[in-house]
Amino acid sequence: MSRGSRLAIVGLGVNGLCTAWALLRAGFAGELLLLDAFPAGHRRGASQGEERITRTSYETAAFAADARRVQSELWPALEADVGRRLVTLGPAVFWGPESGPLPSYARAVAEAGGVAHALTPAEARHRFPTMRFPDAERVLLDPHAGVIHAAETLAALEGWLAERGAVRRVATVSALHEEGEGVALVLADGEVVRAHAAVVSAGPWLPRLLPGYTKTVVPVRQHVGFWPMEARAGHTPAWVFLAPGGLHYGLPTLGGGVMKAAFHATRAEPDDPDVVEEASPVSLSAVEARLREWFVAAPGPLLRGETCWYANVAEDQFILQRAPTHPHVLVLSACSGHAFKLGPLTGLRASAQAVQLLAGGA
Repeated sequence: MSRGSRLAIVGLGVNGLCTAWALLRAGFAGELLLLDAFPAGHRRGASQGEERITRTSYETAAFAADARRVQSELWPALEADVGRRLVTLGPAVFWGPESGPLPSYARAVAEAGGVAHALTPAEARHRFPTMRFPDAERVLLDPHAGVIHAAETLAALEGWLAERGAVRRVATVSALHEEGEGVALVLADGEVVRAHAAVVSAGPWLPRLLPGYTKTVVPVRQHVGFWPMEARAGHTPAWVFLAPGGLHYGLPTLGGGVMKAAFHATRAEPDDPDVVEEASPVSLSAVEARLREWFVAAPGPLLRGETCWYANVAEDQFILQRAPTHPHVLVLSACSGHAFKLGPLTGLRASAQAVQLLAGGA
């Protein structure tokens, strides 16, 4: 890879920004071209919002091991680089019928060498007296969880990158194609910019740029609500209710006194990411009913709803591969709601593959 190598990163959610971070901290000697259709701080994609859950418990040992590594090594490394606290550590609890994914979570954490304490429902209610844990046979306690300062993370990454000369350009990439020993990116205004290689991390817009992924990556709008409740980050647990038909999750907001909660929708028809919609009152009413069932003190009236995006893939897997039809394009799609908590690790892996791509590796 020569010092003149130019790498474009298309899509600057947490994955695109973490890829740029990992490249620069590893001594990338070329030019980074950072492109996104929206300005910093926008709320149209998959990475917006003030806070996200981080946890080390997952349904597969591979995800559990990745979560342990990113929590113990890479979030601290990112915090050290940007000079800000980005994670408030605290517990998380998982419960649900034994016919659901809960047993798989327990096995996966153990196989990955992690920690998830099995509590009886009575022990869990004693530990977390605001919660009921109805119909639970056991509750898994993840002591290595917490709340990510999501908006703060994106802003810190943007600032760190800008200090090193990598500045976001607000521009919509409408098409890309191979051109000689590189790739040409066609912008919506007709301008063509060229790079030796590109990382496409465009979230729900990925199938628009690379139609070969239309059946693989399914954009699904998520409906998230915020309710006044007794909740405080670092003390009130983040929580996940696991059922055969899907999971619900919630976490205390960073400001305290508010619970963020939603149904984790990974099976649905594709939505259009260019259409702006309000959060569904029907969806939020269903989540509120769950909060009334699971918590001792009922939530207050809904404060607000918001939407964000999942780019769903079968079995919740990530995509990190050279595009079959574009040899100079690396596709990065951190799918099905796992992106933020694993962002620094995803960026590290994407940066390694991007360097290989620039060097002409397989």
